[in-house]
Amino acid sequence: MQSFLQDSFSTEAAADLATDIELRFPDQSLFCDIRNGQLSFPPIEQAELVLYFESQEQAKRLFSGDEDMVEAFMHGQIRSNGHLIWVFKTFAAFSGARQ
Repeated sequence: MQSFLQDSFSTEAAADLATDIELRFPDQSLFCDIRNGQLSFPPIEQAELVLYFESQEQAKRLFSGDEDMVEAFMHGQIRSNGHLIWVFKTFAAFSGARQ
């Protein structure tokens, strides 16, 4: 999952995002940090923004645009701990897979 995120990261789309993010899956979590248009994977234990996915495969489909994020939210297939604007900005930050 980490290599997928690195490969699909869009520096331009992430320019104004400044937060740490937890991608939470049923069996594990992946933490990343986006600041100043840069993506990193620091050793953190709690993130400001938490995105809950059913699986890593689902996350990849959503980030790559193969599955509609809004539709997934409406059906409860993806959730967050709030920060809805950050959610949309995070998805935009990983839009490189769609380009």
